[in-house]
Amino acid sequence: MKPYKGLSMKHQEIRKAFNGYFESHGHKQVESSSLIPHNDPTLLFTNAGMNQFKNVFLGSESLAFNRAVTIQKCVRAGGKHNDLENVGYTTRHHTFFEMLGNFSFGDYFKKDAIHFAWDLLTKKMGIPKEKLYVTVFETDDEAADIWHNQEGVPRDRIHRLGEKDNFWRMGDTGPCGPCSEIFYDHGPKAGANPNAKFGEDDNRYVEIWNLVFMQFFEDGTGLKPLPKPSVDTGAGLERIAAAMQGVTDNYETDLFTPLIKKACEISGNKFSDWQSSPELKATYKVIADHARAASFLMADGIFPSNEGRGYVLRRIMRRAIRYAQKLSTNPRLFREICEVVTHEMAAYYPTLQTQRAPILAAVDAETQKFLSTLNQGTQILEEYLHQLKAKGQNTIDGKMAFKLYDTFGFPLDLTQVMAREKNFQVAVKDFESEFEKARQKAKQARKSHALTANDQHLLEWTQNLSKSQSAQKFVGYTKLTSQQQKPLGISDGTKSVSELKEGQSGIVIFVETPFYAEGGGQAGDQGEITDGNNVVEVYDCTKMNDLHLHHVTVKSGTFTIDGTYNLNVQTSSRRDTARNHSATHLLHSALKKVLGDKVGQAGSQVGPEKLRFDFNHNAAVTIAQLSEVEELVNEQIYFSVPVQAEEQSYKDAVKQGAVAMFGEKYGDSVRVLTMGDFSKELCGGTHVKNTSEIGLFKIVSESSVSAGVRRIEALTGRGALAFLNKNTNENLRSRKELSLTTSWDSYMENETTQVGDWIQQSREQTSQLKKQIQGLHVQTLNYKSDVDAALKINVAGGSYSIVVKSVESDDRNLLGQIVDRYKDIGKHVAVVLVGASTENGPLPCLVSRHKELNSADCKQIFEVLKTKFGGKGGGRPDHVQGSLDSFDETSAKELLREKLK
Repeated sequence: MKPYKGLSMKHQEIRKAFNGYFESHGHKQVESSSLIPHNDPTLLFTNAGMNQFKNVFLGSESLAFNRAVTIQKCVRAGGKHNDLENVGYTTRHHTFFEMLGNFSFGDYFKKDAIHFAWDLLTKKMGIPKEKLYVTVFETDDEAADIWHNQEGVPRDRIHRLGEKDNFWRMGDTGPCGPCSEIFYDHGPKAGANPNAKFGEDDNRYVEIWNLVFMQFFEDGTGLKPLPKPSVDTGAGLERIAAAMQGVTDNYETDLFTPLIKKACEISGNKFSDWQSSPELKATYKVIADHARAASFLMADGIFPSNEGRGYVLRRIMRRAIRYAQKLSTNPRLFREICEVVTHEMAAYYPTLQTQRAPILAAVDAETQKFLSTLNQGTQILEEYLHQLKAKGQNTIDGKMAFKLYDTFGFPLDLTQVMAREKNFQVAVKDFESEFEKARQKAKQARKSHALTANDQHLLEWTQNLSKSQSAQKFVGYTKLTSQQQKPLGISDGTKSVSELKEGQSGIVIFVETPFYAEGGGQAGDQGEITDGNNVVEVYDCTKMNDLHLHHVTVKSGTFTIDGTYNLNVQTSSRRDTARNHSATHLLHSALKKVLGDKVGQAGSQVGPEKLRFDFNHNAAVTIAQLSEVEELVNEQIYFSVPVQAEEQSYKDAVKQGAVAMFGEKYGDSVRVLTMGDFSKELCGGTHVKNTSEIGLFKIVSESSVSAGVRRIEALTGRGALAFLNKNTNENLRSRKELSLTTSWDSYMENETTQVGDWIQQSREQTSQLKKQIQGLHVQTLNYKSDVDAALKINVAGGSYSIVVKSVESDDRNLLGQIVDRYKDIGKHVAVVLVGASTENGPLPCLVSRHKELNSADCKQIFEVLKTKFGGKGGGRPDHVQGSLDSFDETSAKELLREKLK
């Protein structure tokens, strides 16, 4: 590899140089894992390059190579590592970033790790040595000597730091070790103090690479040397790009400038002016950063929702949309920036291209939803300020500020701006208190996902067993039984044991097994283990450290480590699962043919009862489209297509058009499942041998999972037949009751849905009759009597009467007519009218008064009612429209009499 001269490398060149250098030194290039940290419940997002190798460093997983190089997608916007609120106001905070890393799994250590980093930066990338400083752990003389003696770094450029800065830990227990960091000097132009020395100015001296030397294991009692020390490194692409492109701000690199240029173009600003003020600069940074994070998260299958990862994404997007509105009223601004992201980064991350349509559709949907929510939140804040003013108060309390932030996406600064415009202030300390309460609650929720003591036992137990056994043999692809097998190990779930007695449950492992372990969306097998006398029920099968764990309950006798057993998978359950799994592949291909190639899998679940398939699509699938999908799948079933499975290299399989499944982690060798010319996918699951074995395919539901993600549930074989029979019998009974009987051939030829037409006509007739009855109700009300008996209210501004009435109608137009009839009787009348609910929903409510009755405030009356009955609504002092969660006339009158004084 030729050395790069000068500091002018583009981000594409940096990736290429980094991968190429380490591949030339024996490192296996490993693709970035998903931003969803599969099989690690302790993380919300993948936030470091070593995440996908965590189990390797823990010793619970082994790889076919001992050197690796990666460029890992990372997000830090939730959980312990959360940079969201800092983005926009610093030179190098990001929610999404790329971490360059090289790893040694018990192979090379400090000498090589240090040489690789220094050689790549100074020779291959051409960074002048005088621009670099290094740090080591305060007692790590070995690393300090290597830097000086091996690489020639002057002693005065090697700085020793304490445990906080230069000692890395995976957790309270586990691998750990000292760090060595490399810093780049951006020069006097970057610092507030041009004469600052190293360590005195974080903007001038920026860490660009961290070398972690895992040489100890913390077991709770102290540090124990690891038998095979390892190396984990991380170098931020954004920071290296800034160094290589001669800029002091990451946002001035070519990773961000195309996004900012596009935002300037849409907003009508000159690109040369984007940094003209701190506020404008922060706005462009937020939009550019958040567009990257949102695009990559959605490309990995995370879409906006109200919980978990989807909620964090929603916060990121809404923060960006709110800033975009400050630049331009064009609602497509943020969408356009996301489109630039998918274009600019697709060369290295092709999923951005394949998922472009659902990404942009989700941005459109979330923008529309948030702008509506933003208006709603603004109204609520304005109403709240009106109430404070009426009480003579000028401070928004912390709970309200946090509600606006948490529910409506109002950052605190936005609430402060809106408050300041009307001479109000915000109780910031109370807001921070509410924010901390929510953070602690979320922290506790994350702790509940941490490894339990039992989990830790299983990790160590399976790790030891996998070391003692070269490989476990899975024979379940070709047979459902395995005879005369001896247990490799037994656990009661908390410790290794030699036996399980009748009634006890535990986990057993065999050298050979026909039981499929849960994975790839497919449920684990069930069945029995017997020895002729004793019977052990297998109720699930999972996988850990490449071993199949049989979760069992002893039904009779005693299960011992010295016994010899026959393993039998439940045949009917396995075959039903295979039908559903194979049908899932056909469904995936059919959806692509009907809805377009942009459809991509976003999750699946396959068991003996049904199949569930989640996919990216920005609209509900129509009945006609679902029918077409069903027809395509059933056509493949009728064609009796052979189902073939073969082992191939991952690269060859993908090159030949095989579809990789969402969320799966693949090795060099993969299993390719082919169904004629219709479907070709990578899959380790169990399947039918011929599509005719599926028998029948029937979609039973299609629904929304989140923005841009749809879900189909379907049945096959006996389940599909039972569903269709039940549906048919119900239809036949309905037709008979409605006297719509015809011969079966006439029924098939008739394209109209007679039962559906009858139901629609009946609904229309019922609705008309209901309106007529409600109209008669308007005439029968005793308006004058109700006004005469109205509640009398005496206030400083004068007295008035309130008619409090509930009626059996959900028609707001009708309710409005009733209110007008009451107001026509006199100018002194205010009316509270509550209607009936629709399908146990909220009760429609109108509060209105004559326009000349200034002593009555309808907004105040409605707020009083809300305190007891709950609800929501808004309007003017003379008219409020809303709803209540419940209502009682008597208690409402008592409440109004007490509160309206």
